[in-house]
Amino acid sequence: MADVDEFVETGEGKEETLTVPKERIGAVIGKKGKVKKRLETIGDVKISINSDTGEIKIKGGKNTDPITFSRIVKVIRAIGKGFDYDTAKKLLDEEMYLETINLKDVLRRNDIKRQKARLIGTKGSARKKFEELTDTDIRIYGNEVSIIGDYESIMEVKNAILRLIVEGSPHNVVFRELEERRYQKKREKLLRELGIVVDEE
Repeated sequence: MADVDEFVETGEGKEETLTVPKERIGAVIGKKGKVKKRLETIGDVKISINSDTGEIKIKGGKNTDPITFSRIVKVIRAIGKGFDYDTAKKLLDEEMYLETINLKDVLRRNDIKRQKARLIGTKGSARKKFEELTDTDIRIYGNEVSIIGDYESIMEVKNAILRLIVEGSPHNVVFRELEERRYQKKREKLLRELGIVVDEE
């Protein structure tokens, strides 16, 4: 899974432009501009926002760390995909990634609405269950399903989501498999902590 953002190197530093839905601009700015200011401080960057177009320019200085710059871009992109700042800022951790499934790429147009409803569940119950079983954060915004988590967890929940909405597997089957995998991972971790080597045949 690629997690490297391309950005322009100017004479003054790093620069990238991205566009988020206009209705998400307020979340990027935050109350009294707090989110924008925090991101600028953390990343040593300047953020310019066009509220009319949704265009956001992130510009770093000569001393801006390129890895931190890339992570700031990911945080802003995640906010644009429906995450709140407190969740999106998890992407500042080097072990955390953002993955997006475009439903238009995996479903027929007539199926999107129905499968989104299956994925969300009654009052968000299915989405929350996916999050609980995989230690991820999931947002369904427009025709996209976005996931924040570590690499292994993202792959697990992504495969489970595709089984549900593309293959048509029942919720109970998908959740049971995730529960079994979660139990297995906890057991393996405990055994490692006890210094017990398990023969994996």
